[in-house]
Amino acid sequence: MNAKNPSEKQEEKVIDTTRQAVPYQTGNIPGPKMARAVMPAVPGKMLARAKRPLLIVGSKIDSEDVLARVVAMGKAGIQIASVGDSYKYLADKGLDAHYMNMHALASYLCDPQWPGLDGKGGYDLVVFFGITYYYASQAISALKNFSNIKVISIDKYYHPNADMSFGNLKQDVFIAALDEVIAQLPK
Repeated sequence: MNAKNPSEKQEEKVIDTTRQAVPYQTGNIPGPKMARAVMPAVPGKMLARAKRPLLIVGSKIDSEDVLARVVAMGKAGIQIASVGDSYKYLADKGLDAHYMNMHALASYLCDPQWPGLDGKGGYDLVVFFGITYYYASQAISALKNFSNIKVISIDKYYHPNADMSFGNLKQDVFIAALDEVIAQLPK
């Protein structure tokens, strides 16, 4: 509340994740169809509505701030695929995280008959973050070109091959954006 006029509502700080929506690595220009830069509420709502979402996290979740957000998403019921050495960060957190090689996982995701990590069917939404940029870029490109799965990057770097992505973000904005994504998930 404003001290001068109690009837005025305070403005909420808006986290704009659509700025700097240019490929983080300048050679990563996939063609005319590039990811739409979105605000954090969009991937959050899509995760909440997805029938079979999959969160793919990599070794860049090594800070306590980012790791806490992964744990919150896992506790909201989102299945987690751990690639790289991220499993060592998730092993003690009580999450149902499945370790898999990124190349193998991307290949499996492109197969419409693949039963998923838990054997309950394929995924309709895949969300990436915390993966080395050039490595994630290739996996996202495979999904873009060889599957019908919606792909979102909620990483701090813009991924042009995804359907939707955050722009290039500073660490504090990235953490605030992840919080907004989590706020949209079922409690």
